[in-house]
Amino acid sequence: MGPHDRIPGARPGVAGAGRRTLSRRQLIGGTTAGALTAFLAACTGGGQMSQRSAAPGGSGGALQWWDQFRPLTKMLQNDLFTPYMQEHPGVKIERRQMDAPDLGQALQVGRRSNQMPDVHSMAGLGGVSPAALVSEGWFQPIGKLADFAGSPVGDLLYDGIHRFNGDIYSFPPFSGRWHDAVPWYNSAMLKQAGIDVEEEPGTWDKLREYARKVTTSMGGDAYGIVVPSKEPEYLAALVHRLAMTAGAPGPGAIDWKTGDYVYDSPEYVQAIEFLVSLQKDKVVHPASASMGPRDARARWAAGQAGIYLWGAWFVGGLLVDEPEAVERGVGVWHIPCPETTRNFVYNPPQPGTFWVSSQSKQAKTAAEVMLRMTTKEFQSKLASAMDQPPALVEVVQEADAHAAYKACVANFQDDVRIGPVPEVGNPAVWQVLAEMRDLHPNLGDIVQSVLTGSTTDIAGELKRYNDKVTAERDRAVQAVREEKGAEVDLKAWVFANWDPTKDYDQQAYAAR
Repeated sequence: MGPHDRIPGARPGVAGAGRRTLSRRQLIGGTTAGALTAFLAACTGGGQMSQRSAAPGGSGGALQWWDQFRPLTKMLQNDLFTPYMQEHPGVKIERRQMDAPDLGQALQVGRRSNQMPDVHSMAGLGGVSPAALVSEGWFQPIGKLADFAGSPVGDLLYDGIHRFNGDIYSFPPFSGRWHDAVPWYNSAMLKQAGIDVEEEPGTWDKLREYARKVTTSMGGDAYGIVVPSKEPEYLAALVHRLAMTAGAPGPGAIDWKTGDYVYDSPEYVQAIEFLVSLQKDKVVHPASASMGPRDARARWAAGQAGIYLWGAWFVGGLLVDEPEAVERGVGVWHIPCPETTRNFVYNPPQPGTFWVSSQSKQAKTAAEVMLRMTTKEFQSKLASAMDQPPALVEVVQEADAHAAYKACVANFQDDVRIGPVPEVGNPAVWQVLAEMRDLHPNLGDIVQSVLTGSTTDIAGELKRYNDKVTAERDRAVQAVREEKGAEVDLKAWVFANWDPTKDYDQQAYAAR
C-alpha cells in the first residue's frame, strides 16, 4: 500500500486523525507499549494474517525495512534489496509492508519497546512533522554515511524537511509535483455511454454531465462516480484539491499572503457543494459512505463506477490487484476546475520518505541502500512501478509504464506548483505544530457530515472550524514561546513574495 492507500499525511490544522492514527502528542509523548509481536503478526503486508512475520529491530542480523508501498513490493525486492545483498553477501534485508494505520501503530509500539526497524516510512503517524521526531531522537543522520548531497536529488534537499542542524536525515525519492484527485476513468464504460474520452471534462459541470451519462447508460448496474466517504481524511484531501482548483491558496488551507486560515473561504464552500451536487444528481455509487479508498478502487475495477478521483498510484495498484481492469481500459484527465479558467493545485516540497531509526545498528548499510534510490536507473524502475511519481520525473516518459500513468505524470507538470512550508522558513514552527491539538469536527468530519445528511450548514460549520483552528494556533504559538522559549510568531506563516503561478523554491526562501 503506497501513498495511494494512506490518506496523505494531514498537516496540523489541515485534516484530522484517521482510524487508529496517533495524535502528535501521543507520538512525541509516547504511549503504553503493547504486545508488539502479536500485533505485528496480524499486520503484515496488505493486512493479511501471518505468523511468519520477521521480528523487528534487526534480530538475527537482518536489516529491517518497514513501509506502506504495496505496488513497489516486487521492484524494491528485485531492483534494490536483492542486488545490494548479492554485492554484500553478509547483508540480509527483510521488508514488511503494512497498511498505513497499522504501520503507524507498529512504529509507536516498536519505539516504546526498543524494537524499531532499521528503516521505515512515516505513513500512519498522523502528519507529525519530521522535525519534531528528529528533535525527539527518532532518527539518526545519514548525510555523512552516503553522499546524498552530491546525488541526483541533492538540489531537492531542504532545511527543515530533509536537513536539520546541518545534517541530512532523509531525501525525496518521489516528486513533490503530484496530487490525489486525478480523474481516472473506465474507458469502456464511458465509451458505452457515448462519451468521447478525448474530450476532457475541464469543468466541474462537464464532469457532472459525464457522470450522469454513465449512470443513465448503465440502467442502475453502475454509477458515474465513486466517492469513498468512510475515511474523513480522504474527503479532506479531496476538498483541499477541489478548493485549490476553485482558486483557494494552498497547500494547507492557508493564505500565504496573510498567514490566515481560509477554511471558511468561498472556494472551500464551493468544493463541498460540488460533492453535494453529485449526490443530488444520483450519480455517486450508493455504497460510497461505507468505502475506504481501496474499497472504492475495487468497486471501480469491478465495473461498478465509471470515474474515481485518486492519485497517480491508481493504475499501479490495479496492476497488482486487479490487472483485468487495466486490460479492459483505463484513462486519465487533468483535474477539472469550476470554470474554464485553470487554477493550480499546490503541494509542499516532497518530504523524506524513508528514515533510519536511531535504534538501528546498521545505519551505514541502510544509508547505502537508500542512496541507490537516487540513481537514474532506480528512478526509472520506480516509474515503472507506477506509484507516486519519482523525483527525477524526466525518466517517466521513457520508463516501462502504462500510458495512462505517463499521461497522469505529464498532467501534474501542468497542474501542480510547489508551495511554501513554514518549517523551512522558521524551524521553530514544528514546535507549534506539535503543540496544536487535534480539533473535531475537522474538515474531513464536516464533509462527511454534509454528505451523510447530518448537517446542511456548510458555511457555518467551516466558519466555526476556521475560528477554532485559528485560536488553537494562536494558543500554540504563545505556549511554545513562553514554555520553550521558541522564537516564532504568526509571521512564520506569511510568505509575501509567494507567486501562485510559480514554484516556491530555495531562492524564494532566501529572498523572503
